[in-house]
Amino acid sequence: MKKGIHPQVYLDAKTMCSSCGAVYLIPTTVKVQQVEICSACHPVYTGKYMGLMASGRVDRFRKMAESSKKKQEEVKVIEEKRAKKPAIKKKAKKGEK
Repeated sequence: MKKGIHPQVYLDAKTMCSSCGAVYLIPTTVKVQQVEICSACHPVYTGKYMGLMASGRVDRFRKMAESSKKKQEEVKVIEEKRAKKPAIKKKAKKGEK
């Protein structure tokens, strides 16, 4: 290996989690670094969910399907009301049969 081209590795480097405050000593090229989430507080590793759930495609689809179903029910009620009313015959104009 060539000398002088490789970065210095700090064996006692600190890595701090900004979510839970955990401190890890991990060899790295930076003396102190900060991460947003670590394995101690990440929901995949802990099984606990800490934040707001973002609405995904499935949720949006279900919401849209529910609103569509309500709209169809409203249209059905309107059509039933129309069917109950007697049909109004239009008067023919003069000259038409």
